Amino acid sequence: MSLNFQAKSFCTRFRLPEITSILVFAIASPLVTNSPVYAADIVDSFSTFISLEIKPQTQIAPEVMLIRQAIIGQESGANFQAVNRHSGALGYAQVMPENLPQWSKEALGFSVSRKDFLASPELQIAIVDFKLNQYWQKSIVASRGNVAIAIQRVAAWWYSGKPEKYTSTKTQYYAGHRYPSIAAYSQSILRRYQLILNAQNPSQPQRGV
Repeated sequence: MSLNFQAKSFCTRFRLPEITSILVFAIASPLVTNSPVYAADIVDSFSTFISLEIKPQTQIAPEVMLIRQAIIGQESGANFQAVNRHSGALGYAQVMPENLPQWSKEALGFSVSRKDFLASPELQIAIVDFKLNQYWQKSIVASRGNVAIAIQRVAAWWYSGKPEKYTSTKTQYYAGHRYPSIAAYSQSILRRYQLILNAQNPSQPQRGV
């Protein structure tokens, strides 16, 4: 079944807090060639525009990129479709499902469903980077410029929602299942961060923390 459109070309602009997307649709153009327009083609084009136009307006701190890489190594091994069997945490950075609606709205200007989140690496990166950047900016101030402490605060925030607990050695539990302490998690992220940094700068291993 084909769909024939009589509408004129139009341009839609989304004004988002951290993302600017401009989607241009030339729906009338297929009528010139009398070629059928299929719904699947329109959906594919829409998805392509979405993925190409997810661009942060603000600069993401380079430390955030490294923290993200450290977290995904700890959380999911870079599996974008990972789902935690205990908590239901989603994706390669293990975002808690109850946080997804608000976080995606803050980062993108609209709420993203669980299904769409798991299906799109681009959406996951955009949302995760947005939140990690928020955490980093606050943590580097709270640590008075101490990078190592700031990284551990971000890790603790991501893991527990409590950045000030980055030194807590209390064993964590979720739904009756045992998890590492906040301190153990935070220190693990710091070590991964340093390993990634050193691998990128082998001649300058002292950089960063």
